[in-house]
Amino acid sequence: MFKEKVKELMNQQNITQKELAELSGITEASVSRYLSGERTPRIDIVINFAKALKVDSSYLIYNDDELREKEEAYIQCHTMLARNKKDLSLEERNKLIALLSKEDK
Repeated sequence: MFKEKVKELMNQQNITQKELAELSGITEASVSRYLSGERTPRIDIVINFAKALKVDSSYLIYNDDELREKEEAYIQCHTMLARNKKDLSLEERNKLIALLSKEDK
């Protein structure tokens, strides 16, 4: 999934492995290993690839169904917080806001 999405984005944006390596701060050989599936990237590499390809890192990690479910859960959390803020204690609101803030990053 990761390698296929990266390859697709590279193709769409007409970016070579060498250019992706330069934009990501790694060697071209490492890019080749990630795209062949020989190596699994660390999260910092995923983030660097995402920045270089101008997408959210979650797009590279999750399949479409997982991403859609995550987005739906995120929207539901925001909706529940907005609708129930009067019924929640300040501590409960702050915990929910903190959780949602982590998801925003």
